[in-house]
Amino acid sequence: MRQWWRLVPTGNRCPASSTMDFRPVWIEYRAMSPRTSPPVSPSQLSTKPSSRPGRKPAAKAIKTAPAQRHAALISLGCSKNLADSEDLVTALRSVDFGLTKDLAEADLVLINTCGFIESAKQESIDHILAAAQGRKEGAKLFVAGCLTERYLVELQAELSEVDQWVTFKDYDRFPAVVRAHFPDAPDHRLRHDQRSQLTPPHFSYLKIAEGCDNTCNFCAIPLFRGKHKSRKQEDLIAQAATLGARGVKEINLISQHLDYYGQDLYGERRLPQLVRAIAAAAPDSWIRLHYCYPNDFTAELIAAMAETTNVVKYVDMPIQHGSDRTLAQMGRRTNRQQITDRLARIREAMPEVVMRTTFIVGFPGERPEDFAELMDFAKEQRFDSVGCFPYSDEDGTTAAKMPNKLSAEVIGERHHAFMSQQKKLHKAKLKRWIGTQQRVLVDSQLDFGVFRCRHFGQAHEVDSATILASETASVGEWANVRITGAKGYDLIAVEA
Repeated sequence: MRQWWRLVPTGNRCPASSTMDFRPVWIEYRAMSPRTSPPVSPSQLSTKPSSRPGRKPAAKAIKTAPAQRHAALISLGCSKNLADSEDLVTALRSVDFGLTKDLAEADLVLINTCGFIESAKQESIDHILAAAQGRKEGAKLFVAGCLTERYLVELQAELSEVDQWVTFKDYDRFPAVVRAHFPDAPDHRLRHDQRSQLTPPHFSYLKIAEGCDNTCNFCAIPLFRGKHKSRKQEDLIAQAATLGARGVKEINLISQHLDYYGQDLYGERRLPQLVRAIAAAAPDSWIRLHYCYPNDFTAELIAAMAETTNVVKYVDMPIQHGSDRTLAQMGRRTNRQQITDRLARIREAMPEVVMRTTFIVGFPGERPEDFAELMDFAKEQRFDSVGCFPYSDEDGTTAAKMPNKLSAEVIGERHHAFMSQQKKLHKAKLKRWIGTQQRVLVDSQLDFGVFRCRHFGQAHEVDSATILASETASVGEWANVRITGAKGYDLIAVEA
């Protein structure tokens, strides 16, 4: 078995009577269409049985409708996985399941797993085991997501506690999967485009495609997510219009390869047209683009972003390295000069643009001079936000079979050196904001009169934040602020 198959939680394995923090990803459950009774708003799952006050014996009734069943959801991993969880919750609603924050009340526990890196795999296993112990007697345990798709045979052999493994092909028929365990559940009555919302009310993710046609040597995603599959443009526009009408202030467009949208469905790249149409459908919302590849970031897309007022001037572009040799070994379809030219065109069209990227250090065969080129490229481009990941083997990938692997010590040293340089570069980049006035979206309240906010150049979770001192700010609303300074990676602001 693989090293990560540790069939006990990384913390203490807890009995059913104890508690465990499941850290679900949402703050409030919101349905696309109104329901006769509002769903529970989950914020934290617990294996602790709920305390129930004593009740008087019920009078004999003639005949009542069966009590509504409840499901508890644990959604792990990335925003794309969260979007899948929203679809699965919509399917659960269609067979009359409500949501509960209490594991002891759930008739069905659904865990949407992540299987991207080793730590994510272990976290998923931990949650499966804890949920199996903490669920009430007779409750069903369903496990979906990337871990299930990648390691289904091994999981089935090792985890008999799971009642239903939900593969990706089951997603569109999930109501039928549920009815196999609950035969008296009603027929599916909701459309796929009536997706539930598991994010806070003021922002949402909109997945425009699934899978990826790229064959980057380090990435396992195409192995279990499959080829790129775009969603219909008219459906996405309708969903964006619904989100905008409901007051969602930020719509984040996501997929594995955003700017490849439409190639499979329409025979051409249609992200520029989609961006303009979604922006028009939700004119009062920020529209943010995530994960655009440098080789597919066309002049048409640049123009669509530059010319559309409510599309935020923010580019999230995974570049991965600055050495042509390493980029070729990674299987990337571009080189440093092409990337440099593309970045220059973006900045020329949108001088205020905020650039975010990701890099990998320690790829097999990365020489000291390759790493030096990466350091030079990052210093030259001075990105606003950077994520840097130390290389690790992923099952089934070409890179995992490559020779000339670097030691963990060397990879760690290079990662530390890169991040030390980037910290200095980021500190210098923050100075551009000091003294400016910005419109920010208030995400949460940290303390009395202290709020965590984001300006147009700060995406939820992946970027730093703007910390606002205010007596009038309200979570989920806009605020006009003046940036007065910086602390660490964050900006400091007061009311304008």
